[in-house]
Amino acid sequence: SEIDRVTREHDQWLPLDPYGSPDGTIGATVATASAGPLASSFGLPRDLLLGLEFVNGRGDVVRGGGKVVKNVAGFDLSRLLTGSWGTLGVITEVTVRLYALPETDRTFVVALDGSEKEVQTLVRAIVASPLTPYAIQLLNPPAARALGLGEHPVCLIRFGGNDAVVRAQAGALSQVARPKEVESTAWVRLRTLEGKAHTTVRISGLPQRFLNASARIVGDDIPGIFSYMDPRRGTLRIVVGADRGADDDSMIGASSTFRPDKSESSEVIFEKLHPDVWPAVSPSAISDALSQGIKRAYDPHNILNPG
Repeated sequence: SEIDRVTREHDQWLPLDPYGSPDGTIGATVATASAGPLASSFGLPRDLLLGLEFVNGRGDVVRGGGKVVKNVAGFDLSRLLTGSWGTLGVITEVTVRLYALPETDRTFVVALDGSEKEVQTLVRAIVASPLTPYAIQLLNPPAARALGLGEHPVCLIRFGGNDAVVRAQAGALSQVARPKEVESTAWVRLRTLEGKAHTTVRISGLPQRFLNASARIVGDDIPGIFSYMDPRRGTLRIVVGADRGADDDSMIGASSTFRPDKSESSEVIFEKLHPDVWPAVSPSAISDALSQGIKRAYDPHNILNPG
């Protein structure tokens, strides 16, 4: 929130919108590689990071990257540290890429209230259209209700840029759907939606695969479970216990919403779990030989985030 305030004073913008509270820090965002809905247009934290400084497990102060966009400084330490969760070094300084603040920033919602086939057709039409939104998310009914966007699944879509471009985008959207304009604060509410959740799982895979299952995913109306999907990036977030406790049957239903196909690769990341569950479902992130070698090089005494 502080970075947003300071950059806006100079008509600049850091398009990082990680899920969680706006009170989070830039260091934590980079260390955990946390991203939000804007990632599909502006990239992940590693894409917005130009350089950083960190202190490794030996007590050495190390600099990686630079302070300009054109930078060829050898091995990319900046990307290595991004998402390392403090296991290789304590990040003390970052240099990030800023963008010009958009002249116009508007948000629209499209109700996905037809049959499964109709919803699938509408979602495909929106994604296949020549629209270039800043962000697009498909929300299931519990998530839509929590944001005050209705009782049905919805497509939340955000356009930004100069006024003429945004008006043209809104007009093009009206050709394939019936959009309703809402306050842009809906994105802030979406990002903070999982603050009280006890479990958050992120699944990623081929965008086409998510698109094929979009109607089924957003159609699930399970109490206590939010799901929101970015059909362009191919990412799905399942949040359990955000508004009220979910029973075992609800959790089983959410886990089966998107069943990975053995013929296609997918990645499942547990972002939030009960401490007792972590060892059983999420093994050590440095269990392979290559990662262990990097860990020994930067933290030979295993004092940085040893767990």
